[in-house]
Amino acid sequence: MQQGFPITITADDRFSSSLKPLLAKLEMWINFQALKADWYGKEDHVLTFDFTLLRTLDEKAEQLSSENWIVEPGYAYHYENCRLMTIAFIAVDDLVERGTGIEQEIKSRLVAVANAVGLQHGFIKLS
Repeated sequence: MQQGFPITITADDRFSSSLKPLLAKLEMWINFQALKADWYGKEDHVLTFDFTLLRTLDEKAEQLSSENWIVEPGYAYHYENCRLMTIAFIAVDDLVERGTGIEQEIKSRLVAVANAVGLQHGFIKLS
């Protein structure tokens, strides 16, 4: 059995440490959604996700263009099938500009990435 959560969420170093409580709340929420959908039912087939919040995807433009990344408005991810591991970046610049519903929009982006990978494995969609 793994130590810690299979889905982790961190923020880029340029964010304030005051964001940590929100990150912990989001991490617990997304892991609970995966647990409810029975994503952790088979110990030898647990998908892991490493999410990082960024101000903008432009910060990682070189990395996103040089590897096998899927880039969508507001997020980008790279899935490694051999390790069942996904590395994902969630951009928040457009959400901050709008100023409302930031937490819900981040959740939507987390779920979009998780579902894109989870559906490849026949997992139930997270909501």
